[in-house]
Amino acid sequence: MGSVFPGRRSGTYERSLIARDFTPLQLPLPLADLEGAMGASRRYLRDDGRMPPVAGDKLLDAVRRQRPELNEKLADLESSLGANPPTGQVGERLSLEKDAVGTLLEAFGTDRDPLEAWQPPLGENDPRSRSVPFLEGLPTLRQIEDQQIVHDYMRFPGMAGEDAVQVGWRIYRRNSDSPHRLFVYNANRTHTETAMGVDMIYVNEHARSVATVQYKRMRQSGRRWVYWHDGTGERELERMKVVDDQCRAEDESARTSEQNSGLLGDPRLITTPSMVKLCRTIPFMMNSAALIPGMYLTRQHFRELLQRPESEGPSGGKRIVEDSVPRYLNNTTFTTLLRDGWIGTRDTSWDYIIDLVRESLSPWGPGSVVVGMHRSEVAPGNRRIN
Repeated sequence: MGSVFPGRRSGTYERSLIARDFTPLQLPLPLADLEGAMGASRRYLRDDGRMPPVAGDKLLDAVRRQRPELNEKLADLESSLGANPPTGQVGERLSLEKDAVGTLLEAFGTDRDPLEAWQPPLGENDPRSRSVPFLEGLPTLRQIEDQQIVHDYMRFPGMAGEDAVQVGWRIYRRNSDSPHRLFVYNANRTHTETAMGVDMIYVNEHARSVATVQYKRMRQSGRRWVYWHDGTGERELERMKVVDDQCRAEDESARTSEQNSGLLGDPRLITTPSMVKLCRTIPFMMNSAALIPGMYLTRQHFRELLQRPESEGPSGGKRIVEDSVPRYLNNTTFTTLLRDGWIGTRDTSWDYIIDLVRESLSPWGPGSVVVGMHRSEVAPGNRRIN
């Protein structure tokens, strides 16, 4: 007995299920006993698909009558499924972390359905719940027990000797036979400074490419949604510029050197890592795998928007109004370009950028960061295979 949530698709009309909070029954509970206690609703026990709420209530009542010792466990399951979603600043943070995890799954090429299985890892009144990362509320998948995957994890740059189970990583595969693995880590710390000024980091080890995203929240002002640029935002933008400039310099140095044949055959639409996502501030939604609608911009494009005359606020300060942004990448376009290796750094700046990723994962890293490391022996899409 436990909670079941939709998992990834395993065929055109099939989907795996994720079970959590599972408790084995000490004694069998025959289906015939439940049918006799459910009256006219017993037919739903034989049907496929979702059971109507009335039939579900009758089923739970029948289980309680047949097995009174399960009452407390059933009450705990109903309480966890009916938990209120976090609100306020905690809810806003979790919404962005959830979006970052969902974006990584989408770019990796797998379903975002596991996001629907999120449950509060701690009680609503527990003060520690304010700092628990989003990923802690997702079920641990069975693949994490695969010794080959754990071995692969330990081979990531800077990850040697770590235990994926202990440090809170989640490991995903596209399917059981897929050579692709995605390692996702979500940290939430009290430190406000970071080496990169980003919230999401995507690492594709095969392509030796890294892309980063800094979330910028827009808030409603009348009928419009507006992002207000403050001192913190400016410092984050400057840190991203330092990273972009270093990556651009190393790219240019390799281009002019004698050993540039790899660069000429590995084009990118964007060769610097830093991106910005402007998105509305929305409540945290449980039982949903949807991404936050938003606008992806390069750091340079974001800076240009802040330099336009219309960015001047009525009382001073800089702002970006949602409906004034002429062009941007939406969720679908961004994740597709990211998946196929058209966005992100090239091999030239790999060592430099991986050092910054290590710093983001360290105890003195950013206040909140979601890192996805895509490992595979297969190259990203849209490449000719000889």
